Amino acid sequence: MNPIAIYSGGLVIYWSAMVIALGIAAGFFLSLSLHVSDGGRASAMWVFLPIATVLSVFFSRLMHWYCHLEQYGGFIAAMTDYSVGAFCLAGVLLGVSLAAWIVKLMGLCDNRGELLDAAAPGLSLTIAFVRLSALFNSSCRSKIIINSKLLQRLPIGSELTSASGVVEYRFATFFVQFILMMIVTILLIRFWARRRNYPMKGNEPEYGHVSRMFLVLYAVPEVVFDSTRYDSSFFHFTFIKYLNRYMGFVSFTQIISGFIVLALIIHYSRASIRANGFKWYHIALWVTFVLTLVGVGVSEYMVQRHGDWYLGCYGAMSLSCAVMILTVWLLYLSCCDRDAAEELEEFD
Repeated sequence: MNPIAIYSGGLVIYWSAMVIALGIAAGFFLSLSLHVSDGGRASAMWVFLPIATVLSVFFSRLMHWYCHLEQYGGFIAAMTDYSVGAFCLAGVLLGVSLAAWIVKLMGLCDNRGELLDAAAPGLSLTIAFVRLSALFNSSCRSKIIINSKLLQRLPIGSELTSASGVVEYRFATFFVQFILMMIVTILLIRFWARRRNYPMKGNEPEYGHVSRMFLVLYAVPEVVFDSTRYDSSFFHFTFIKYLNRYMGFVSFTQIISGFIVLALIIHYSRASIRANGFKWYHIALWVTFVLTLVGVGVSEYMVQRHGDWYLGCYGAMSLSCAVMILTVWLLYLSCCDRDAAEELEEFD
């Protein structure tokens, strides 16, 4: 399919851009409906949208520029000329978070966590459309070549023409991510409906947990998916260059995802210990988290060294990531006040 949807004079609009625009609109109206139905002001979401969009584009471009300096003529060119280059989706997380903070400072919402909770399902839906937009270009494909005729179609295989003109079928990373993020959107809507203001123990706020569950459900699978991509972005240490020798096989997205999960583990561990005291299961969950990190690291190293081991390596990596999500979930549950929730249900 021709990637250009509309061409008129100097105006060129691509199919991928149209899909992303539709995704932003769909995600926004989903978040708007959730926020308003929970008593929030619509004006907060309408102000939040343009700020989050501008900041997300800026940070996503900034990250991609830093990881791919060779693709740009300099920082100014990268920030002004969008006809070349690409974006790192991790920048959206930072842009959305800062936008919610700005909206809170403007006095349009009383609780930043409440705003982010409503935004989380919509953001998940938008990311799903962003991944689907790769259907109209050659990005977000895997290094894995699909040889089976039966699998050379979506959702597994996607046609890709190499630089030499050879047609190959690669694992359709973008489409599997699209499906997964649609599932995550449904899970987050259900989680929002049931637990957006669930009573918590101690001083832990009731709001903000939907957005945190979005972070873990987005970041952890990215560790696996980004490893499969042939166009991954890699972090390059400029000042401490000797670290590149040890971190060169880990992508920028994987590093960001690791820090996100670590931050969530620390947050819920502190909240759990503050509410329940130090328990044996805290040590068990921390050890489990460390083991999952080791499992992911070893799997990534082995798949980089032995490309034909990808089934076993990605299977082990996926299992480690699933346990990592479970670890965060169990720590979150340890902070929930079930007794207070049951009393509220009886009162209702």
